[in-house]
Amino acid sequence: MAKKFNEGIFRITKKEEIYNGPHSEIDSVRLSSEGHSLDLLRKKFRCYSIEFMSGPEWHTSLKKRGYPVFPTLRYDKKNEVEYITDLSRGGTHRVIDFCGHKENFEKVYISNIKELGDEVEKLLKKSADDGLVINEPNIFFDIETSTGIARVLLGDLRELGCEDMEYIPTKDEVLANNKEVLKGHMDRLKEIMISKNI
Repeated sequence: MAKKFNEGIFRITKKEEIYNGPHSEIDSVRLSSEGHSLDLLRKKFRCYSIEFMSGPEWHTSLKKRGYPVFPTLRYDKKNEVEYITDLSRGGTHRVIDFCGHKENFEKVYISNIKELGDEVEKLLKKSADDGLVINEPNIFFDIETSTGIARVLLGDLRELGCEDMEYIPTKDEVLANNKEVLKGHMDRLKEIMISKNI
């Protein structure tokens, strides 16, 4: 669940800039407190004042409903900063976001493409049943580099749902939209995939 971030408990003992864009600034930080440390990504938002709380609210709601979301999300509402799990885990995992950097299109070893396809189908069915509209920026793949095991995650949660908040799409419309989005991401993943047979 998303929780409020208590900056008085933790101090930052490591900081490495990752991305500085027009809408957000992201750095990798290590938060330390009394012998305990946690590696997270810190995302400072720009131009999202009205929408800032929608991300934490979506995270809490989706996690309760069993959707695959980032394990940790902490938020500082006053400064419009989120702290989320650094899925790269010090380089042992590769995180692919096809709406992000060019390195996301570099070849990657995947050993469980069939199981990943099954996981995506379950996400597709569940989201259609729940009326949850998925958009391009929501889809991430977390790949363990040593085993090639990949899983799908929902991220950039402010981008979820319909832009027209007054229009409620039908189940068939949600299914068609989500199928197009998820198929597009899976097709791109297969294009850069290296399997054991190659």
